[in-house]
Amino acid sequence: MTRHVTNAVILTGADAALLYQAANLRALRVASRGKSERLYGLLTDITQAAFAHTTSVDGRKPQASAEVREAGDIEVNTVEQVARRAGITSRAVRNHIKAGLLEATMVNRNWVIAPEAADQYIAGRTRA
Repeated sequence: MTRHVTNAVILTGADAALLYQAANLRALRVASRGKSERLYGLLTDITQAAFAHTTSVDGRKPQASAEVREAGDIEVNTVEQVARRAGITSRAVRNHIKAGLLEATMVNRNWVIAPEAADQYIAGRTRA
């Protein structure tokens, strides 16, 4: 539940996730980069809260689901990107996620994979 305080609004992780999805905050955040540091920082905070909530919904300890590059953009890999790099099908990647062979987080009904997890998964596949 969102709490109202004089001259402030406090969002829960669930509210941040809902706002992130419904308002397409990723596109807004990217568009504000370099134009308004205050807006960009606010949207980045909401994005991080949404991702932390999403990773904790399934009972796991909340953790960052993506690395932040020096430019400030959140870097993630999709199932399709990992499949293309590994030379396998998207279905195989999703099966490996479900089997626990590849760490990924469900965000807005899509799997996102941290760059380190993707690199480790692909490196492990090429050794076999």
